Amino acid sequence: MNSKERHSQRFEDMGRFFAPDLCALPGIVENISREGCKIRYQFPVTVDVDYDYDVKITFARAASDSFQLVCHPQWVREDGKFTEIGFKILPSTDYSRLAVYINQLEEDSTADDIDIQLSDSVCQIIK
Repeated sequence: MNSKERHSQRFEDMGRFFAPDLCALPGIVENISREGCKIRYQFPVTVDVDYDYDVKITFARAASDSFQLVCHPQWVREDGKFTEIGFKILPSTDYSRLAVYINQLEEDSTADDIDIQLSDSVCQIIK
């Protein structure tokens, strides 16, 4: 799915993706949206695209908290050295909490845009 087809904004946010049925080691969250996430493993991983995975995601900025979710693989990209997986987030236990977290990412993103605009402004006082 390309970005023009996406319904919600993706946010670059680092975290750990634990899916014991997929791999004993955690993957790295590269980005997240209300609908899905992109995960990267630094090694090859075999993915069953017909399986719904019970996962736990812990974000770096909220390391004391984690989200229990159900995710379904939408696409897999492997080059022999790493594996990238696009997951759709299905209705699950912590989906509403994740939505609140993503709302905060959106607010932070908007605040960053305002800061950039303000720092680019020039104010002159003319007598």
